[in-house]
Amino acid sequence: MSPSQQAAFLVKWAKRSVFTWKELSAHQRHGLGSEQLSATSIKRSPPEELAQDKYMALRHEGNHPFVGYKIGDTFYVLWMEADYGDVYDH
Repeated sequence: MSPSQQAAFLVKWAKRSVFTWKELSAHQRHGLGSEQLSATSIKRSPPEELAQDKYMALRHEGNHPFVGYKIGDTFYVLWMEADYGDVYDH
């Protein structure tokens, strides 16, 4: 990832940090919100112990997503797209 993408990730995460997960669910998926992805749509294979049936995608720089899963109030990032379409087809 480029330094600008890393910075954008941190800026967006800081903006999200003032909201609850319920409040974030009301945001648009290409804004601060998210979208659900099935495991079959992911091009990458997670380590077996981190495999999920569904993943959550949130955006960092522009529409580039970072993908992971949420347990309770904690979001675990597994993949961050540096190039559009690296993690899943859009």
